[in-house]
Amino acid sequence: MNDSPRTDATTPAEGVRRRGFLAGAAGLAGAALIAGTTATGAAASGGPLRVASGGRAHASVLWWGGASARFAAAELRDYLRAITGARLPLRAVPAPAAAPGGVTGLVALHTGTGGGRITASRLADAGHELAGAPEDSFTLLGDATCLLLTGLGDRAPLYAVYALLERAGVRFFAPAFPAYEGHHEHVPAIRDLALPAVRHTDRPATGLRRQYAEEGFSHTAASLPPLLDWMAKNRLNTFVYPTDYLGLGVTAYDKVRDVLAREAGKRGLRIETGGHGYDSFLPKADHPQFYESGGPVFDIYNPEALDAYVGKVVAFLRERPEITVFDCWPPDVGAFQKPVLDRYGTASNAESVVVNELAEVLRRELPGVRVERIAYASTVRPPDAEYASDPEVVVDFAAYSRNYDGHLGDPAIGANVPFADALRAWRTTHSGPLAMYEYYRRYRWRSLPVHPLATIAGDAAFEAGLGLDGIGMYSEPGDWITYEHVQSLVAALAWDSSLDAEEFLDGYLHARFGDRAVPAMRRYYDLTRLDPDTHAAGALSTAYGQARAALREAAGQVPGAAPRTVLDRLVRNTDLALADTRIGLAPADSAELDAARREYRALVHRNRFNGICLPNMQAWWRWNGPDGQVPYDDARIRQDVVDSYASPAAGFADPGILVLERGGDAVRLDVEAQDADFTGHTVRWTATAPDGVLVRPSHGTLKVRGTRGDAQRVAVSAAPGAAAGTHSVTLDFHLADGTRLVASQVVADIR
Repeated sequence: MNDSPRTDATTPAEGVRRRGFLAGAAGLAGAALIAGTTATGAAASGGPLRVASGGRAHASVLWWGGASARFAAAELRDYLRAITGARLPLRAVPAPAAAPGGVTGLVALHTGTGGGRITASRLADAGHELAGAPEDSFTLLGDATCLLLTGLGDRAPLYAVYALLERAGVRFFAPAFPAYEGHHEHVPAIRDLALPAVRHTDRPATGLRRQYAEEGFSHTAASLPPLLDWMAKNRLNTFVYPTDYLGLGVTAYDKVRDVLAREAGKRGLRIETGGHGYDSFLPKADHPQFYESGGPVFDIYNPEALDAYVGKVVAFLRERPEITVFDCWPPDVGAFQKPVLDRYGTASNAESVVVNELAEVLRRELPGVRVERIAYASTVRPPDAEYASDPEVVVDFAAYSRNYDGHLGDPAIGANVPFADALRAWRTTHSGPLAMYEYYRRYRWRSLPVHPLATIAGDAAFEAGLGLDGIGMYSEPGDWITYEHVQSLVAALAWDSSLDAEEFLDGYLHARFGDRAVPAMRRYYDLTRLDPDTHAAGALSTAYGQARAALREAAGQVPGAAPRTVLDRLVRNTDLALADTRIGLAPADSAELDAARREYRALVHRNRFNGICLPNMQAWWRWNGPDGQVPYDDARIRQDVVDSYASPAAGFADPGILVLERGGDAVRLDVEAQDADFTGHTVRWTATAPDGVLVRPSHGTLKVRGTRGDAQRVAVSAAPGAAAGTHSVTLDFHLADGTRLVASQVVADIR
């Protein structure tokens, strides 16, 4: 891959053309479709294929293959109907007598509504185009009679369909999460649609293109289908959901297994699970005999302990045949215990003992499952030669404490040099797949607007130069809009690491916000490039203030509801970011600091379902301050957040802490509610207070819809005889039909 700017022409060396966001008229007009190119750069021959005119169909959708090909054909039919108003016939065709090697399905547009057939010569042509290409490569071959969409593997026909739709002006910006209010993608209206002749072949730069759920605060059974839908449209191929994050039973694979298997299965996407740590399968409380060295990892050198762990993992995987990759990660700790290190020398060596044993057993018993290990923290460097990782094991490299002011291979960024050296060492010593686990959306950034686009592009070039095999990053639906372009850019670079990030941004801005708003939006992205871990609150506050001004300028220049909706969310996010920085700027132990924390907490709760922020543990610590800290693995807080995102609506109280004087004046409390699924709700609330604490009124009704929450002010007081100390006031919320929502607690400090 070269680093020169992308062009639409195909180079003879590559033999294919890779896509980015298409800018200007070609990106949005839709009617001005782009003619395809051959592998040698010559235009495809033949006239256009008439699809529809005046709301009437002039072509049929044909398909052959498994479930993913059938789904791809239905997607093409449904999107073409949305574009043209015409419903094309959908027909299965017999299996071809001689399908090209690696082709497991196909979709085709054929002229006429009476069906048609795909000729042997057209299939042979596709085989020629795909010869020597990796899995997921696809080709579009079309003339006035037939347009064939196929490729290598189950996902390829679906990728080809979405590529064709992009050529027709469709844009897949984001998953269809409720906060977008239907503005997650652009579908043009073209009553008279004719597709030019096309000869276009595309292939991925990497084989592992992943999206992680990670801590999964806002991933729900309802949010997973649109997320996997977006993944397929952006040519990712693997979704990773933890077996049981931190072993708390909160974010657990089996809770979403059915929806994941269904949605991934019909798109041909891989499912990966596992994660931190070994103790999810071999908990210390149940197996103390395997932790004689004290933990945090089991006694790896004990054959019985190792066999027990491997046996439990194999049994888990055998009962879940949809899983294709298992993440065999140790607990998320800084170091292994001394007896284990004394035996093996390094944590990486010890990890190899576990990983290699599991890989060997799976090779015999479940050969369809790959094992993945993580190079992270104490295991960031590769093991010694005698403990070399099995070459069939996937290694994920996680540079957790890296700096995002420059790319990973930049020697001027001192914090990144050790990670770059470790990554090179892995590439030198491990002959199997090596991929990046990236943190371009970090929990510790508390949903701040962080868009280090040049760093991301530099990372991709550096990692491509080392021959890495993939990239993955995690997401949260709760703040997806904040990181929309980062997610799109990373997905695009996973497919094409030579993509020009500046050109990609330009195409995105034109397509998403319109030509007039591009200068202001460019300023916004430039101002939000800063790594908040390496810049002081004052610098961040200045940048975020200017970024907010750029968004407000853009809001006056955009056409239509879609860009206005996205800009509304981004402005809300900068408001939150400015509130966050006010905490960092306020003097310690001051009334100003208390006010800043209260404001931040209220903004997080009011916007938690608007796609721009997440009330995760780091946010919880931010609004509570050092005196109100809780452990990172607090299961109750995590479960409340998860349950809120799985609910149709939610409520809270502002402020979260009341100071009441016995016999003194009442203190105001705002009871608020928000719409979580954007369908509109009537929320009823009831307050339950301890003896001597009065809440007036003690119940009420709130109406919420979309971003419009509702609030009711109440008065809280303490009677003269109330017991001094800290007490809880509980606010119970439920819908008009009786559906219970997550309760909210208010701390009453009675003095």
